[in-house]
Amino acid sequence: MRVPFAHVDVENRVLSDRLTQRFRTVLDSGFFINGPEAARFERRFAALHQTRHAVAVNSGTDALRLALRALGVPRGSTGITVANTFVASVGAMISEGVRPLLVDVGDDENMDPDRLRAAFTPDTGVVIAVHLRGWPARADLIRDLCAERGIPLVEDCAQAVGATLAGRPVGTFGAVGCFSLHPLKNLGACGDAGLIVTDDDALAEQLRLLRNHGLADRDTVVQWGENSRLDDMQAALLDVKLDHLPEWTRRRVDLAERYRKGLAGLPLVLPPLDDDRTHVYHRFSIRTPHREELRAHLAAAGVETAVHYPVPIHRQPAAAGGGLAVAHGGLPVTERQSTEILSLPLHPAVTEEQLDHVVDHVDAFFRTRSPQHTL
Repeated sequence: MRVPFAHVDVENRVLSDRLTQRFRTVLDSGFFINGPEAARFERRFAALHQTRHAVAVNSGTDALRLALRALGVPRGSTGITVANTFVASVGAMISEGVRPLLVDVGDDENMDPDRLRAAFTPDTGVVIAVHLRGWPARADLIRDLCAERGIPLVEDCAQAVGATLAGRPVGTFGAVGCFSLHPLKNLGACGDAGLIVTDDDALAEQLRLLRNHGLADRDTVVQWGENSRLDDMQAALLDVKLDHLPEWTRRRVDLAERYRKGLAGLPLVLPPLDDDRTHVYHRFSIRTPHREELRAHLAAAGVETAVHYPVPIHRQPAAAGGGLAVAHGGLPVTERQSTEILSLPLHPAVTEEQLDHVVDHVDAFFRTRSPQHTL
């Protein structure tokens, strides 16, 4: 049995009639940039996150970059984040002249607040906390640490749309929350797309200027900006998909629970859970020191897997030339986890039969290991 890791084509095929209808509506309207579809999607996304504003941009990376610029993070200052995430979290800092300082993560794979506390210096200009794989970081604790020092917190919510901490949506603890709507995300466009949420009226206005060349109107440039607008076509398609996000999230949670039951008792570290945080399972990632053997075993059984992310950012070739630093004490947890993490197929199109096939072959792998392999 083949079990694909991702299945974006199924999602779009199921919604084909509605997507095609909205596509034609945009074509007929003649509004393709900064039009009514983008404004409608912004309003609905803001309501979902209980914020006053959602500012649509052309990617999650630009959401981070423009957030740093709008917040006035000084060039040459230090920005604290983690190394076990997608490169955009660090790349956005570097592109805005902010020097990344990488701190270690906890067992839940998110930023360790204690490591953050020890990493602040007089040069710290911003903290970017990543909600990795759909699991909220302790943004409440991180927010308080930042507030004590007058440092803005940016939440990288690229993988966590719909996740909550203490009943509150991620993206609402810091000054801004930045989202990616890349096609492989839980809410995915048919191309690149991003959003920034905030309750700060002045900050939202600044972001709208920055995404649109700094134009106050068609003929008046009040500051230098960029072209980072979300196309109305993408906004319309995302608006259709937003209606289905709750059911897709429930499906992901149900499948994750099936994985948990099927994999219980095996020598694996499963995704974290607690009563205070909701996991939306952008990824269902397990950890085992026998990752490569298990991955090969599953591939032979037709199961596609992925590793997110095998090479931490401070070990990337681009980092060899300098420009970023590692906090005192190094990143031992990050580095160990990077050798153990394996993402199993989990998306709304996975069937129970396919998921059980994955579980059966993970179980078979460990049942055939010698005792020293299962420790």
